[in-house]
Amino acid sequence: MMAGNYASAMDIAKKQVEDGAHVIDINVDDGMLDGLAAMQKFVKIAVTEPEIAKVPFMLDASKFEIVEAGLKWCQGKPIVNSISLKVGEELFKEHATLLRKHGAAVVVMAFDEKGQAATEAEKVRICKRSYDILVNEVRFPPEDIVFDPNVLTIGTGMEEHANYGVDFINATKTIKEQC
Repeated sequence: MMAGNYASAMDIAKKQVEDGAHVIDINVDDGMLDGLAAMQKFVKIAVTEPEIAKVPFMLDASKFEIVEAGLKWCQGKPIVNSISLKVGEELFKEHATLLRKHGAAVVVMAFDEKGQAATEAEKVRICKRSYDILVNEVRFPPEDIVFDPNVLTIGTGMEEHANYGVDFINATKTIKEQC
């Protein structure tokens, strides 16, 4: 894609589907790439390729305007990776509302205004808060919400990281029960 060779990118996507991929992840985050133009061009071409367009697209970008560019050209139900409360509650709601209008499913990261969740309690608190806002205020369909409680590096040797794996597993169970 850096060289503008979208035909090769389509061949890769087609091969992934042939090999059993259930979703095509489209990530154009690269400092040397015009992410907005690349997302738009890739999705515009991909939706015309029946062997690629038969699976959902995961629009994956760190900038929401890049996600938005992809949404405008998607068919069916795309999945957006990701939104989080780190942008603040109001912008989180705006993003979620736009995604709901496009019929997209969403991956919600366990980040808020204070940063990334590290402990079990933080992961559960942030995901539950996100869920309540999405379902009760934005009216987002619960079945279209996927949580990513962020498994963090567990093999650092640092004592404060020793419980990250257990915290992730326990938080995942609680999030599933509460959300």
